[in-house]
Amino acid sequence: MIALAAGTYAYVATVQGKQSGKTSVTVTHNADGSTTIAEDGAGSFQGMDGTAKATLSLGTDSAPTAYSSHVDVAGTALDYGVTFSGATATVNGGLGGGSTFTLAAGEHFAIVDGGLLSGFVALPMQVAAWPGAQLQGIAAIYGRETPLTLDAAAKPVRPAGVPAGDVSLSYSAPIALVEWYDPTTMVMDELDVPSQAFTVARSR
Repeated sequence: MIALAAGTYAYVATVQGKQSGKTSVTVTHNADGSTTIAEDGAGSFQGMDGTAKATLSLGTDSAPTAYSSHVDVAGTALDYGVTFSGATATVNGGLGGGSTFTLAAGEHFAIVDGGLLSGFVALPMQVAAWPGAQLQGIAAIYGRETPLTLDAAAKPVRPAGVPAGDVSLSYSAPIALVEWYDPTTMVMDELDVPSQAFTVARSR
């Protein structure tokens, strides 16, 4: 069984080399075989200070079963989430209002919620659990769905702080990004978005 190791993991985000935020992600394995990923972060969002909390629930097959988030930027709060029923996902709230998406055969949902990290932490485990499947990323805060396209031919340069045993996942769409993770624990150590000079690195 492919599983994301339980524990609490701290990450620091930087933009153009300057720290922009911190977040803590706690992974819990539940008695029914499901997994909960809870995130608690704070940082600067488009020049304004804010906080964010998110909870992502995954079933025994690594598929998302529920997602909720609370974001507070400059004193303005925003609550939103995603519910799942079979091959259908429904976004409630957020900047895009309500939206409903349906999977085609062979597709799987994943959460890619802007600057929030919990969905990205789940991705290495999900990619391993569903080899060759098309991932449909739900950008929950915007109420949008976008295909996540893996670039199997990519050969990213290992960043200095990434452990030697880590492997990478490179995505070419909707934006080029690279995840580095431990293939034994499935824990993400770094997320890089070169076009935005944005990096999230695990701190130890």
